[in-house]
Amino acid sequence: MKNFFVKYALIPFISIMASCIEKPEKKWQEPSAENQNETLGMQSWFLSTGDWETDPQIYVREFGNGTDTIVLLHGGWGAEHSGMIDIIRSLENEYKFFAHEQRGSLRSPFPDSLITYDNHIMDVELLRKELGLDKLTILGHSMGSVLASAYAQKFPEHIQKLVLVSPAFLKNPFPDEDIELLQNSQKAYENFSSNEKLDKELKHQNLLRVQPKLSSKEETIKNRINFANIMLYDIGKWNKLNNGKALYKDNVYGLTERTYPEKGWNFISEFKEQSYPISVIIGDHDRFDMGNHIFRKWTSEVPRAEFTSIKRAGHLLWIDQPKNLTKTLRQTLNN
Repeated sequence: MKNFFVKYALIPFISIMASCIEKPEKKWQEPSAENQNETLGMQSWFLSTGDWETDPQIYVREFGNGTDTIVLLHGGWGAEHSGMIDIIRSLENEYKFFAHEQRGSLRSPFPDSLITYDNHIMDVELLRKELGLDKLTILGHSMGSVLASAYAQKFPEHIQKLVLVSPAFLKNPFPDEDIELLQNSQKAYENFSSNEKLDKELKHQNLLRVQPKLSSKEETIKNRINFANIMLYDIGKWNKLNNGKALYKDNVYGLTERTYPEKGWNFISEFKEQSYPISVIIGDHDRFDMGNHIFRKWTSEVPRAEFTSIKRAGHLLWIDQPKNLTKTLRQTLNN
């Protein structure tokens, strides 16, 4: 059970690129796709893991015009970084963000033999050194929160703050004393994500038919509606998703999982021993903790940990409640 719930705590593959039509009036306009990278101060580069010519490299994307640096860790394992941009879309003038695509993911191809749990951790450390920072503020989503916590466990002296958004389980294996909470969450999720709701949306898009055969575009839409039913509070927002098979390298999950620490992890216990601030932000309809009873209990075990539940939001809460998430992140990062 624990592997199922951790494995599918995936970040989606979201990239909402705005475009506009130029108007003669000298009014502010949403930046077009052509100039958006420039507007956000975006740059991309590759982080060498050894010899520049012969060793694999890690894709890094930086954006934002602020002075304080925040490192973003996407979910997966095996997903890519673009959803992280949408998490902090409205904060780009306040902070400087760096997101790297974890080894084995879309833009950071690596040999299977080099994809391990420990190497993911050391890649964060490699990025820290490259940036010349003594301490990091890390914002992780889903399995990216596990990576953030694992890095903090290994390098606590380099942590300024942890912000964990829709985290995957921070205790693995799942503790016996909390199994009832997990079972109640699972039942609540099953009641919420009914097939009736899914079928209604698919029928509305005429995707339940047998003939004529669905086109590739229609199959893509169907896939995104199914994904929305799992990851969103509002299935009607499926059109804000951009996920697809080519964007997720699912073999990376298995390669990483097989190298997990023998005894798993309990980052809640680790947090108790440290002094850096920790914030957990989660939607009240997150499929991995419906009602948030699990993470509410776990964060209560760490006196300095801050817990925020965002109403009417699922695992991808920046799609369900973007304004509330931005407000919460701004408060959290400014504290």
